[in-house]
Amino acid sequence: MSLVRKGLIAIIGTTGVGKSQLAVDIARAVDGEVINADALQVYAGYDIITNKVSSGEAQGVAHHLLGVVPAHREYTVQEFERDALEKIAEIHQRNRVPILVGGTNYYIQSTMFGKSLIRQAPQGTGRQFEAAHQNKTNQELWQELRQKDPVMAENWHPNNRRKVLRSLEVLQTTGKRHSEWIKDTEQAREREETLRFPTLLLWLYADSEQLIPRLDARVDTMVSRGMFGEIEQLACDISDPQVLGGVAANDFSVGLKQAIGFREFQPYLQAVAAGDASTETLENLKAAGIENMKIATRQYAKRQIAWIRNKTLPECKTTLKKRQQAQAFVLDATDLAQWNTDVRDRGIQLAKSFICGGELPDAKSLSARAAALLADVKDPGSMLAWKKHHCRVCSTDEVQVWLNGEDEYRQHMRSRRHRRNELCERKSRQAEQAADSARV
Repeated sequence: MSLVRKGLIAIIGTTGVGKSQLAVDIARAVDGEVINADALQVYAGYDIITNKVSSGEAQGVAHHLLGVVPAHREYTVQEFERDALEKIAEIHQRNRVPILVGGTNYYIQSTMFGKSLIRQAPQGTGRQFEAAHQNKTNQELWQELRQKDPVMAENWHPNNRRKVLRSLEVLQTTGKRHSEWIKDTEQAREREETLRFPTLLLWLYADSEQLIPRLDARVDTMVSRGMFGEIEQLACDISDPQVLGGVAANDFSVGLKQAIGFREFQPYLQAVAAGDASTETLENLKAAGIENMKIATRQYAKRQIAWIRNKTLPECKTTLKKRQQAQAFVLDATDLAQWNTDVRDRGIQLAKSFICGGELPDAKSLSARAAALLADVKDPGSMLAWKKHHCRVCSTDEVQVWLNGEDEYRQHMRSRRHRRNELCERKSRQAEQAADSARV
């Protein structure tokens, strides 16, 4: 196919919605090559727990940044941005179409938009900075940030150690407050072209009532394929304190430890390691881990949708009056029986029109669901204007629930989790009042 423009096709959506399948279908139709944008699938091995596309599923389509990072090291978003841009340039040189696909939305946005003005520190600097502050408590670090950059301190909860450290590190390595960098970046977004390539953004969406059973079935399939063997192997591989730079055992925010399932099966893994648990106990722990993994997968899907609606779409909206645009379309993947017409064929048609410079349809005209999801896309808000909200109802002694910004707070207050906790609290209060009345 003759390319009129050297643009980018990006495919986003929740886990388990069919992004990889659509990427292959489009790539085969338009001479494309796929670039993986999943933060876990970049790691070598562990194909089940990371849900990598198999060679059969790839159907001969070239896939890049898939299984290329050693499992023992951390891979940052800055490294991904660099590597993805290199792959895009190589694919363009071959007169082919780069198709960026994955569920790690900040990977995709960092590749689409060149808006970060913060100079990148040498690799490993972050770990060195963390090691230099390892003896300080979360509260001490937050108080230090509050003195040096009070605006950023107001954005982070004291227990969000990683982000507090990042803000302190920015100040130390650049000599400029993190909040000032963010302000400069947001101003640059308004006056400059920050989108690197003309971009066709395809958001695969499935209604939660139909998606949840698919996600649950996906976990069951992972178990039947041998997921427990991979989880046990991963636990063994990262048990060395030198692996991942000496990350704490209870820190599940780094590298492959982020994989959904690894944290949820810790009680089971610990019982297996101890060697004194009965078969019944192990089976019960395994069953609990499977259920917790399903819950975590559903929660992750909700967070992905929130990111797309609150960050990705507003960021794309800022480009619509500029020379280079990111045009977003919703493909309705709710009814799998209609996949070929609603997702595959429509996605291929949009991709062909885009790369040939043809006129694209009104995004809201594709379906009623597209019209609803794309209605009233807000302007991107300033991170510095966020206000932290604390939810007393959903907080526990172990976990405090904090929400950043009004939108996140309103969404949480409407969530099923919050309503359920409110109901439980109300019933508990009524029971206590009844008990008090009975004693009187």
